[in-house]
Amino acid sequence: MKYTCLLFLSLISLPSWAHVRWFVNSTEFPDASLPIDPLFYSILVAVVGFCLFAYLITRQGLLGKVTANPVMIGSFFFWRILTVIMALFFILNVVLGEFIAPNLQLDTGREMIGVCLQVAVATTMVFSVSISGLMILLIALTSSILLPFSAVIDYIPELFGIGGALILIGPCITPFDKKMFSRFVNFLGGRGSAVVLLRFMLGLQLLILGVHNKLMLPGLSLTFLEMYPYYNFFQLMGWEAFSHLHFVWFVGLSESLLGLMLMLGFANRLVMGFLATIFMITTYVAGPADVLGHLPIFAIAFILLCESVNKVPNVMTVKTTG
Repeated sequence: MKYTCLLFLSLISLPSWAHVRWFVNSTEFPDASLPIDPLFYSILVAVVGFCLFAYLITRQGLLGKVTANPVMIGSFFFWRILTVIMALFFILNVVLGEFIAPNLQLDTGREMIGVCLQVAVATTMVFSVSISGLMILLIALTSSILLPFSAVIDYIPELFGIGGALILIGPCITPFDKKMFSRFVNFLGGRGSAVVLLRFMLGLQLLILGVHNKLMLPGLSLTFLEMYPYYNFFQLMGWEAFSHLHFVWFVGLSESLLGLMLMLGFANRLVMGFLATIFMITTYVAGPADVLGHLPIFAIAFILLCESVNKVPNVMTVKTTG
């Protein structure tokens, strides 16, 4: 019965729990190793099995419109939401004295660089989404130069994805961008390329978070779970044998494989549907303190749910022509 429950719950990962470094000092955590036991291998089979199941369903077109038909492609509603969220995100960071995330701090004397860049994102968003996207790219580049790579690697792909996507979508949203950049953006693929870039970079971000914060350093996530044990919902259900280290393995593997699937374009809508659901659940569990850092993820999730779908072979056409 326990392994049946595990197979069902393997549909769930915790990507919005990904930034454990917000809560744990990344230089002070115990060494730990993932437990290699029957439960370890059961988790592996369950998570890999779900990924294969989602891929086959999408590939065969078994869910039809759910997996293959984009929606709201005539609207820019969620793209506009993303622009508002990014402006709000960086304004709140400036108010709170943060640069990108709570665990990233610029040295004294360089703090003004971070303030200016983040304010520039919000102010330029008023008239040019594309220029604001360029500012986000500059923030990503600046952080990679001024901060330790081991810290910023958890954020750079997401920033590059959002910044690049906003540059590409700008001419569709603001008159200034349409006049100034439409020819250049159309050459690069416009809205379609923006969706692909968001999907690939979000997948890469999840892959990095799963490997970097969990699979490579299980002690880091173990410390987090000891501080906030309620995240291990298996134990809340009474499954005492499902230790915190098993949970770290489960989450790290799920994030890594689901991120890889997004990068490769496999079962995009099914993967994003599960991720979006867990974003909302874990935000509810974590409370308001966890909301700010994940606002961009929510907007990206809805954009990808609407527009990042998989083309499936037309089985009826193949049979007829054959």
